[in-house]
Amino acid sequence: METKVRRCGICRNFLRYLMLPIASIMLLIGPVSASEDDVVVFAAASTTNVVSALAKEFEKRTGFTVIPSFAGSGTLARQISEGAPADIMISANMEWLNYLDQAGFLGPESLMKIASNNLALVVPEGTPIPDPFEFEKLPSILGQGRLAIGNPAHVPAGNYAKAALQSLNLWDQLESQLVLLPNVRAVLALVERGEVPFAIIYETDMRLARNISLASIFPADSHPPIFYGMAKIKDNDGHLTSLFYDFVRSQDGQEIFRQFGFIAEGG
Repeated sequence: METKVRRCGICRNFLRYLMLPIASIMLLIGPVSASEDDVVVFAAASTTNVVSALAKEFEKRTGFTVIPSFAGSGTLARQISEGAPADIMISANMEWLNYLDQAGFLGPESLMKIASNNLALVVPEGTPIPDPFEFEKLPSILGQGRLAIGNPAHVPAGNYAKAALQSLNLWDQLESQLVLLPNVRAVLALVERGEVPFAIIYETDMRLARNISLASIFPADSHPPIFYGMAKIKDNDGHLTSLFYDFVRSQDGQEIFRQFGFIAEGG
């Protein structure tokens, strides 16, 4: 089937290299090179493994390439608003997609929820953890140590962490001890290396981590529901983009989310 051509190939590829995060640039200059017959997906860092799996399965079924770029949702949203040539965005919250929608960057009626998650407090492996863990005792347990979270200014995981800490009356006590990082994977790396005694990540990241242990899952009512959203980018919603969009929200796509520990829409 004929794919809608959105930009000249040279301009499209040049803009990709210019706008995408460094990690994604390294991917693009590897074995897979960008062309007009592909789908460029900007996706939250916390979806790295599941989106990579979705892309691999889609390529297996269709023969078309999906090129993902992973970073904090706020960073990706700002890149799109500045003209980065994404076809689809998958965000770790709905707020950044709503921001793009209100600014006129999303395809009509393409914004939807695709999965949800839980928020976890974690420690380096081998750290003694009180059982049961009581959040109100976190300041005394932390002592002079540091707590790593995503930067609430542009990282959804950081927004959820801040909301949870505020709800539990811990934010004011711990704010001076926070390490604010650019995405949830950076938070995970810091606690994996034992450079901080506590960190707040998504529950799904526990499946991907090494050398960490769960202290506790935050109460669901301590933060807004953690919804992941997806939308097509306006004027970049050709046939191939729609194919991948439909695959992500299909029963098979949602099953891949479940395999990585996400709570898929529909249960």
